[in-house]
Amino acid sequence: MLRRPGRRRVLRPIMRSTRPRVHDLHMRLLGVDLASQPKNTSVAVLDGTTLVLLAGEADDDAIVDLASDCAVVGIDAPLGWPDAFIDVVTAHHRGESPPPATPKDLQLRRTDHIVAEHSGKRPLSVSTDRIGVVALRAIRLLERLAGAGADRSGSAGVYETYPGGAVAAWTLVDRSYKRADSGPERAAIVAALGRHLDLGGFTEQMAASDDDLDAVLCAAIVGLAAAGRTHAPEESDTARAAREGWIHIPRGPIEDLAVLATLDG
Repeated sequence: MLRRPGRRRVLRPIMRSTRPRVHDLHMRLLGVDLASQPKNTSVAVLDGTTLVLLAGEADDDAIVDLASDCAVVGIDAPLGWPDAFIDVVTAHHRGESPPPATPKDLQLRRTDHIVAEHSGKRPLSVSTDRIGVVALRAIRLLERLAGAGADRSGSAGVYETYPGGAVAAWTLVDRSYKRADSGPERAAIVAALGRHLDLGGFTEQMAASDDDLDAVLCAAIVGLAAAGRTHAPEESDTARAAREGWIHIPRGPIEDLAVLATLDG
């Protein structure tokens, strides 16, 4: 189910396809700010540059239903674990001697290092921080969205997105926007997005909730990813990204959001 405060536009489901799906005018983009439980999970749908849905308390069924009407999905959650972490834990579980690995190898994926280089903000460790609980939900959701064994780099149409990294890359605010007293920071981010997206009547909702704001950011980022405007894996990283996951953050200024209007049929 979904909690939908205020007025919402009802989405029209269409046939699932292996190709990106578009509506009459623009590609639809689903952003998911995933939490370990539906209570704190928000979803947003952009129709090109127009925000048409923003809702909270999204369970997996609701997310899958929305995804059936969208071309691509951006999820704020890790979609994999560091290779070294998997190797060490697997060896330990089997009673074998674990292979050598540094603490950083065990804590961070290749993509975590790349995001830090480009945004100055390092993602939480999926292997040692509480975000790992969210990842456990994410991998079940990924299977429902893209099938068992799906590539985790984004090539399967489900992208790992990082709203905080995008905000940092765009240098929109200079302090956290996720605190109880961060209303001014959230309002500043909403205002910046509103110069490039039609946010309709959702601006107050976004400014009041970092979960809702992050869902919109995820939808915007996945649109940039579909347009080739994010930091994608280099050829040398593609195999690892398919296993560990790959965080997509913008590689250009926030003005690049204008490209979302061109993602049409």
